Formats: sequence, structure tokens, C-alpha cells
Amino acid sequence: MPPVTQKAFDQRGLKTLVLWLAWLSTAGFVFVILYHKADIFQFIHQDASRITWLISAVFLFGLLISFVHALLLTGEWFRGYRIETVMRRKGLGGVRPKRRRVVDRFIAALQHISEQGTTPDIAALVDVEFAAHHRASRFVGLLGNLLITMGLIGTVLGMTMTLSGLNGALAAIGDDQQLMLEGLSSAMSGMGIAFYTTLLGSILGGILLRVFAWITDSSIDGLQDLMMRSSLVYAAADLAPTPERDIRLLNQQVQQLERRILALHDLFRDGGKTVAAFNDEVTRLNDTIKEVGEGEDLLKAISIHRYYASLLRSELRLQKRLRHKAGAIGDWWNRIRGKY
Repeated sequence: MPPVTQKAFDQRGLKTLVLWLAWLSTAGFVFVILYHKADIFQFIHQDASRITWLISAVFLFGLLISFVHALLLTGEWFRGYRIETVMRRKGLGGVRPKRRRVVDRFIAALQHISEQGTTPDIAALVDVEFAAHHRASRFVGLLGNLLITMGLIGTVLGMTMTLSGLNGALAAIGDDQQLMLEGLSSAMSGMGIAFYTTLLGSILGGILLRVFAWITDSSIDGLQDLMMRSSLVYAAADLAPTPERDIRLLNQQVQQLERRILALHDLFRDGGKTVAAFNDEVTRLNDTIKEVGEGEDLLKAISIHRYYASLLRSELRLQKRLRHKAGAIGDWWNRIRGKY
């Protein structure tokens, strides 16, 4: 059967990134409104408590993590659709996992379980393999909750500054007009901190970051559904314990055994050439030793002897590899005999 090739760019994998960018555009529109209606950037710049700076920094950090996560999920979707196409045409054994993505690790685990002759719990395996993506999505949601909490803390801090300023202003009535004005200014500044931190925490954390987390979490759930459906529909024959599956596994093992035998034959051929070259060099060394005398000729003979010693070590390593390959082939043959 000819190899499976992707005829065109599969745009289905872009849906997570497109949805994320669409919500990012909404977030930008919200910031524009805040800039024109509430003049929030000027207040952030003049905020002496710096709590609005901290809220903005946490939001940007969560936004960066969510964007990177959306890119990773987009790559997972492209690879997932590719695996689905291969499984539909060639079955589970036709997929060659690359082990760089979660979907590849999931397929590799299914193939390993199938080779062991057992029936996998696909739902549990999917949950385990995609747990890391779920943790990343929940972390962004946690940052959203943290922003709401920081907004409430800013509210309490601002109300405290307001009460302190009013207290100073009331104490200065009739005594010091400048001190009274400073107290009122501090009270108004505290009210601004209370309202702006609540506004930033609720919008940035309670709305924007939570929706970003929902987008990635929904993408993970859809990716899990895709892999479960592909496994149940296109890999059912490879996962069910039937004689047909055993025959397919036997054919795959025989093909792997043939490749190992060919590799072993090449190693033996190269080993024979190396041994023959080593014998020629040893003979030449004996002739050289007989002809050398003292001085520079003796030093040259020692150098030649070192070269031949390194050549012998290479030959010993080659023999060790040959024994390892032979043992692996024996293991394969014993497994096939024990199964059939």
C-alpha cells in the first residue's frame, strides 16, 4: 500500500488558535473602551500603591501562558487529524509515533498494549496522557481567580486609605486648611484604588483569563474525543483479542526480525573485513619489529603498536554489538515460538 500523504492543508486544526485570537481581539476592544471611558492607563501610571501594576503583570503572564498553550494545542490538532487519516487507511500499526506530542504518546501506548495482547482502557489512557494539558489550562484559570482576589485586596486597601484620609481631613477642619485638603486628596486617591483594582481584577481575571482557560480546556476535550473516536472506530480490530490481530502482530514481528537479520548480516560482513585488515596489520607489525633497531625506528614501531591496539579495541566493541544483536534476535524468536 502506498504511503499516506496529506493532499492539502487541513484547516480544522486552526480552530483553537482562531478562537483564541478572536477572544484576544475582544480583550483589546475592552482595553480601548477602558482607555477612553475610564482613563485607566493614566491611573495605573500614577498608582502609588502599585497594586494595579501587579494585577496587570499577572494578567500579561497568564496571557502569555495561554497563548503558548493554544499554539501547542494547535500542533496537537494537526497531528491528531494526521493520525486519524493514517489509522483510517492502514490501522493502528500503520502509525509511526514521533513521541514529540501527546497524541503520539497516546498512540505509542496503544501499540504497546496491543503487542502485549491485552485490551486497553482507552478512556483512562486518554485522561492520563492529556493530564498535562489540563493542568496548564487550570493554571490559567487559577491566575484569573488570583486576579479577582487581588482586586478585592486592592478594594480593601483603597477603602482603608479613604477612611484614613477622611479621618485626617475631619481632624484638620478649622485648624489647618492645607492639611484638610491633603486628607481629602488621600481619601479620593484611596477611592480610586478601590474602584480601579476591582474593575481590573474582575475584567482581566474574572472574564478575560477565564474565557482563555475555557477555550484551551474545550480544545483539550475535543482532542480527547477525536483520539477516542479514532481508536474505537479505526483501531478496534487491532485492539480486540482475535486471531486476526495475532496474525497481523506476527507479520509485523517477522518483518522486524527480517530487518534485524539483515542488520546482523551487515555487521558480520563488516566484522570480517575488519578482522582481515587486523590480521594484515599484525603481520606487517611483526615484519616491522624484526627490521627495526634503536632510536627513531623503535619509536615508530611503538606508535604503530598503539594504533593496532586501538584497532583491536574497536574490533572488541564490534564483537560485543554482534553478540547483542544475536541475543535480541533470539528473544524475538523465543517470543514468536512461545506465542504460536
